[in-house]
Amino acid sequence: GSKPVDLMGTVTKVDWVNPHSWIYIDVKSDDGTVVNWGLETGPPNVLYRGGWRRDTVKPGDAITVHGFVAKDGSHTLAARQITTPDGRKLFAGSPDNGPKQ
Repeated sequence: GSKPVDLMGTVTKVDWVNPHSWIYIDVKSDDGTVVNWGLETGPPNVLYRGGWRRDTVKPGDAITVHGFVAKDGSHTLAARQITTPDGRKLFAGSPDNGPKQ
């Protein structure tokens, strides 16, 4: 929870589910390989109250995300802020200092 990271990628899937919504993105590394990252966000109600709608990001959109890498080292991120294709910066549900796990 103490490893902040910024990723840029293309949305492959969005799951608006409780208790946490998920956005999946393909991120291209420097060597050209593509890795699919899971971005854990707040629940749908928190996102909706923060200005999100189901079509805020959709498959094919290029987004930027700031968050914290999972403690287990997997390609999972507790998302803090997502920048949408139109440049809006939206709170994604994780606190400033990463998840409290």
